[in-house]
Amino acid sequence: MLYALLVGLPGWLWLLFAPWFVPSLPALLFFAALALAIDALSFRTSFAEVYGLAGVVLLTAALSLGPSAAALIAALEGALSGLLLTLIYNRPRTLYYLVARPFLRGGMRAAGVLLGAMLATAATGRSQYDPAALDPVALLIWSTLSLFGIIQLTRVGREWLQGGLPAVFAWWQRTWYLALGAELLPLPLALLGAAIYRELGMAYFLLAGLAMVAAAAAVRRASLNLASQRRSVRELAMLNEVSRAIIRSELDVATLCELVYREAGKVVDTSSFHIGLFEGSRYTLMVRVQDNVRLPRLTVDLADGDGLIGWMHQTGKALLVEDFLEEMKHLPARPRYQSERPPRSGIYVPLLIGEEVIGSLSVQSYQPGAFAANDLRLLSLIADQAAVAITRARAFSEARRRAVQLQAIQQVSERITAILDLEQLLPAIVRLIREHFAYHPVHIFTLKPGDERIYFRASTATDEQLEAVRTRSLMIGQGLIGATARSKEVILIGDVQRDPRYIAGNSSTRSELVVPLRIGAEVVGILDVQSAEVNDFDADDLFVMRTLADQIAIAIDSANIYRAQQEEAWTLNALLQVAENIGRANCVEDLLATAVRLPPILLGAVRCYLLLWEQEAFVVRSSYGVIGKLRDALSGVPITLTEAPLLARVYSLQTSQPMPLIRISGAEERTRAWPALARINAGQSLVALPLTGRSGHLGALVLDFDEVIAEFDTRQINLCIGAARQVAAALESLQLAQEAEAATRLEQEIKVARELQTALLPSRSPHLEGWQIASAWRSARMVGGDFFDFWRLPAGTQVHDGEERAMPLGFVIADVSDKGVPAALFMALSRSLVRAAALDGSSPSVALERANRWINRDSESGMFVTLFYGILQPDTGHVRYSVAGHNPPLHYHANDGTITELRTPGIALGVLEEIQLNEAEICLEPGDILLCYTDGATETIDEVQSEFGTDRLRDLIRRHHHEHAEVLVEAILQAVTAHGRGQPPYDDITLLVLKCDRV
Repeated sequence: MLYALLVGLPGWLWLLFAPWFVPSLPALLFFAALALAIDALSFRTSFAEVYGLAGVVLLTAALSLGPSAAALIAALEGALSGLLLTLIYNRPRTLYYLVARPFLRGGMRAAGVLLGAMLATAATGRSQYDPAALDPVALLIWSTLSLFGIIQLTRVGREWLQGGLPAVFAWWQRTWYLALGAELLPLPLALLGAAIYRELGMAYFLLAGLAMVAAAAAVRRASLNLASQRRSVRELAMLNEVSRAIIRSELDVATLCELVYREAGKVVDTSSFHIGLFEGSRYTLMVRVQDNVRLPRLTVDLADGDGLIGWMHQTGKALLVEDFLEEMKHLPARPRYQSERPPRSGIYVPLLIGEEVIGSLSVQSYQPGAFAANDLRLLSLIADQAAVAITRARAFSEARRRAVQLQAIQQVSERITAILDLEQLLPAIVRLIREHFAYHPVHIFTLKPGDERIYFRASTATDEQLEAVRTRSLMIGQGLIGATARSKEVILIGDVQRDPRYIAGNSSTRSELVVPLRIGAEVVGILDVQSAEVNDFDADDLFVMRTLADQIAIAIDSANIYRAQQEEAWTLNALLQVAENIGRANCVEDLLATAVRLPPILLGAVRCYLLLWEQEAFVVRSSYGVIGKLRDALSGVPITLTEAPLLARVYSLQTSQPMPLIRISGAEERTRAWPALARINAGQSLVALPLTGRSGHLGALVLDFDEVIAEFDTRQINLCIGAARQVAAALESLQLAQEAEAATRLEQEIKVARELQTALLPSRSPHLEGWQIASAWRSARMVGGDFFDFWRLPAGTQVHDGEERAMPLGFVIADVSDKGVPAALFMALSRSLVRAAALDGSSPSVALERANRWINRDSESGMFVTLFYGILQPDTGHVRYSVAGHNPPLHYHANDGTITELRTPGIALGVLEEIQLNEAEICLEPGDILLCYTDGATETIDEVQSEFGTDRLRDLIRRHHHEHAEVLVEAILQAVTAHGRGQPPYDDITLLVLKCDRV
């Protein structure tokens, strides 16, 4: 305070003795009000550090009204604004804030203005106090330096008094850019303000003042935003530090709660702090601090909605209470605690995981308004991190406990799975369960398929309890054990005396857990554990017993499977031999010969037949055990389904029968099932197996036995089915290989055909001076039926009113009636005959009529071809043409943009032997375009079956008529492809464009 009074006093004294030139009162008041308004919009980094544009107003006043008036404005406005800032920012109402600081503020501003006038007077030699005689530039320069310098020197003295030289350096590093940018650099604007005031008058100066107020408001807003961002950065850094500490902490819930308490203390006052966790309706306060005193952990039964904590558990919402006395009536719930000194304010934050509230965090204070919304936000962020970490710690603890259980289960499982004798296995199971999990008594019962009785097998009970269990007669559906056997589900009873299904056996039993031993959907046994305590079994016990039950069921089943595995090993070995022999077959004939030899060796059949399904009938393609005329009589003869009921049944097995095997015993039944075997009198039984592949029914494998086969056992059935499946798979693979080889040869031949067909078409369009000619050909398949061609006609050909023209150009576009290879062959014939008919220079109709006769004479395929043939006279642009049933070409007229179709009566070539075609003639003027196309372009369809159509062709011609012919062709191809939207090509596409480019 002393510093403020001493430093501010010289400015006030100087103001009293300075030369006075009194301005008008309205101007004086206006400048004072403008300075006060701008000071009100100043910004600060702390209460003592205020930055604004008031200096610009003061220098403008000095240049406009004179330094004396400006010093008076600076002194009074500085003192008044200092007082108002104290009240606005709610600083303590002390003598320092109410008197000393405003006195210092007004005095240093007045001194800065007067010192600038004095220095300017000394520099220029004329009085700068007189408004009429002052030098504006000199006064501005010296006043800028003096006002800025005095303000900064005052701040330096303040920092030096408070912290010495280090404080001065720290202050300068923190504020130098603000002092220069917000206070020094804007000061030269005072010269502009003074000029506006003197030259333009008060009205314009009022507008300039409003602009300056707006600029001050914008600077203040930017400063506040920057301060808010910096505060957010600091908060985020602090929260990041807190989060990292929580995340890196040990995976222990109690340790985490202690850490959350310590880290929350970095954000708010935690002298009264609680953090608690929910487990159902039970709420445990893990950390309790009251008046900085640690209290022991506390667990209470807390229903949803009971107190503020119960309300949070129910709603998952946070709560900020600034004053309990004022807000008690409006709180969503009343606090539960009873205390002679209750808190006045507090923050209550839930620990949330998704929508689940796992706990709460709260701080209280005896002072009202001790916490703000920002404290609530920061604590909420810490609570979110704490909730994640606590949930992770709980999961880790659960996983660790479960790992211990699983390790014990594994030890038990390892010991029981090593026993394959059922009589030794079951007593060992109950003994191991008691040793590792302390369950007692433990009973095991078993079931037999088709038997309603439940058999006691082992128990940890002794003496009378064991005898009671052993002699009890149980049936499926009787008692808790029988109920489990019927429902195949676990039964957990917390108090057996309240369950009507319970059959009293052991008077001390109060709770019971019954678990079925299942292999798939079949119950092979029951595991039963009992306890003398009510509700003694929980979710952990249920997990342990279910897991053990699965292992026990597997162990029981393993003993039964062991013997079956030995038989299966023999079967697999036999099938392996079948696979090895079949795998050596390189063709279908070798496979068939091998397939009929293996089943007799493995199963003892005397004869074996392999039939293939060909053209809706079975045909014997290989046999074993039949020789001579009998074999010849069977082989190669088609057998329909109506002729052999046995084979009809085999055919139906491919989709309907779950067991793909048919057995027929007795000579008479055998003969009726397949009459063709009537000549083989020795046979008594047939076993037929279908051969089915991925592509469908392939045939049948039939085994013929001399003796009657009463029934096949499981091993024989598996062997039959396995052999048939291997034969079918190998047969299908060889057939597919043959088909693939044939398809490869055909594809190669078609590729050669495409190359030959492409060679028949012009490799490039002819070059004619004054003309653009472009063409394109796309086939829907590897080869196609479209073609086009160009040829030079002999000079002097009569093409226009008997007048000879030099070197006309003949061109043709055609579409054969079919697609693929037939169309390609007919296309080659048609192209050659049309070219031969036209090369002598005959008119289009004559040439096409001649070609038609040749096509009818040389082709009997019934196919036909549509053509457009034209002869172009390059120097005149005349085109004489004839249309043989082809899509009419489009003629674009450059002079008016219209498009016409070229048509002449006539039918396709190859339909009739004698036809009559007509001719017509057009003249292509400069810029005209002639587009010839096949229907593959216009009939291209999209996914909704909409055709491309000729209207789109017309639009494309109009859009690209000014571009080169090749650009038009490419645009049409792209448009057709885009219209198809990935649909496969419907037909061949051929385009031919002539554009007149003559000048």
